Amino acid sequence: MRWLSLFLMAMLGIAPQLSAQSRSALVKEQAASVLARARDVMGSTRIGESVIHYRAGAAAEQNYQSDRTYPPFFSAMQIKEAWFDPRGGVERIITQATFPGGGPSPAQVSFTDAKRAFIQGKEKLNVLPRTYMQPRYLNPWTVIADWTSAGDASFVGEELYRDYPRIVLARKTSDGEIRLFIDAKTGYPVKLDFQEKHYLWGQRHIEYLYSTWIRIGNVMIAGSSFRLADGKTEIAQTVGDVEILAREAAPSFSLPGVPEQSLDALPPFLQPLDPKVEQVGPKTYLLANPGYAEMVTEVGNEIFVFDTTQGEERARKDSEAIARLFPGRHNVTVVITDLAWPHVAGVRYWVASGATIIAHKAAREFLQSVVDRRWTLVPDLLERRRKTARLKFVGIDTTFRLASGAISLHPIDGIGSEVALMGYVAADHFLWASDYIQTVAEPTAYASEIWRATQRDGLHPEHTAAEHLPLTPWSKIVELQK
Repeated sequence: MRWLSLFLMAMLGIAPQLSAQSRSALVKEQAASVLARARDVMGSTRIGESVIHYRAGAAAEQNYQSDRTYPPFFSAMQIKEAWFDPRGGVERIITQATFPGGGPSPAQVSFTDAKRAFIQGKEKLNVLPRTYMQPRYLNPWTVIADWTSAGDASFVGEELYRDYPRIVLARKTSDGEIRLFIDAKTGYPVKLDFQEKHYLWGQRHIEYLYSTWIRIGNVMIAGSSFRLADGKTEIAQTVGDVEILAREAAPSFSLPGVPEQSLDALPPFLQPLDPKVEQVGPKTYLLANPGYAEMVTEVGNEIFVFDTTQGEERARKDSEAIARLFPGRHNVTVVITDLAWPHVAGVRYWVASGATIIAHKAAREFLQSVVDRRWTLVPDLLERRRKTARLKFVGIDTTFRLASGAISLHPIDGIGSEVALMGYVAADHFLWASDYIQTVAEPTAYASEIWRATQRDGLHPEHTAAEHLPLTPWSKIVELQK
C-alpha cells in the first residue's frame, strides 16, 4: 500500500502555494501522520499499559582497539535483558559483556530516555555521556517514541534505500540533523541516519538499521538491528525471547528529574582534561590525565613525544606543556607505539605542526588514512593547513636508535603485541611500555611480553610507565615473572 506516500507527495505539490509558516506546519503534520502509522503497525496503539520485555545478544565490534587496524576485529559479546515502557519512553537494560580473557562481566543496569543515559550505582543512578545512548537506538520502539514525543519532525522527501522507496523525516538536535527512514508501503521504521562527530575521523556517517521483524501477540519487534559507521557494521544485535508484561511485573523505570540531557558527549577516558606533569629524569616527563599518560623527553634541540592520545585538544595542551618545560624552538618527533584509535587521535595536530612521525612500518597505511581523512563537519588544524601539511613518516620493525643512541625504540613482538613498540631512555634507565603494562596487581601476558622484549634486547630499566600505568619500579615487573 502506497497511500501514505502518494498522500504526502500530493500535499507537497501544493506546498509552494502556501506561506512559509503554513508550509512548516504542513510538513510537521505530514511527519506526525507518518509516525502515527509507524506506531500503529508496530502495535503501540494496542499495547496499552503493558511493557515490552526482551532478551538479546549483541556483538560490539572493537575496531578501535583490536590487534590490527584492519578486519577482522574482535567483538565484545553482550548478553542483554531489557524492558521498554512505551508510556514513559524509558528503556532499562541489564548487560553482561565478555571480552578476550574476561567475563561475563558483572551485570550492569543502564537506563535511557530520549535525552539521557544513566547507570545504576550502589546508591543512585549516575548520569552517563551521550555516547552511551547507542543501545537505545538499536530499538526502533524507543526511536519512534522519541520522535513522537519531540513533536518537531518534518517530512523532507522520499529516498531509495535497500531496494525500496522510503519516506524520510528529519529533526534538528544539538548534535545536528538526524533522519528517520520509514517504509513507504508498510509504515515500518527502517533506518535512523545522522552524521556523528568523531575524535579521530572528524565525522562518520552513522546508520541504525532495523530488519527481520517478528510478531509477538499484537506487536511487531525488530529481530535484528545494526549500527553501521561509514557503511561498516559496528554492532549487530539479535533479539531472542520477547514477551508483553503487565506493568506491575516489570522492574522500576523511575529516573531522576535532572539533568535534562546527558551533557558530556564523550566517555571520561576520551575527555582531553589538562595533563599533570610528573618528572621521571632531568629532561624526561610524564604528561597524564585521568584517561591517558604520555611521555616526553628532550635530547639536544629535539623533543620526543611518546604517543598522542585523545585528539587535537589534548595534543594542543601537550604542546603547551612541552613549551613550558622546554622553552625555545625545537624539532619534534612523535613516536606512536600502539595503533588503537584513542592512542593516535592527536597525530593530525602534530602532522599539521610539522612533526616527524615514527611508528611500526605496518602502521603507515593506517596513519596515512588518518591524515588523508577530510574533516568536513568541524575542520581541525590539519584540515586548515591541508595545502601544506604532509605526513613525514619513519617506519621501523627492528631496534632503532634516536639522538645518537640516547633513545632506542624496540618492537615488542609478542603474540599479543605485534606491530607495537616500546621506548627506552638510556640516561634515565626508563622504559616507556606503550599500552602493554596496565597493572602490576597480577601477572599478565602483556607485561610478560614487555619483560621478554627487554631481556631479548639487553635493556636494564629501573622504572617504567605506560598509558594506563603510573611511574613504577621495574622490580615490580620482574617480580611478576616469578
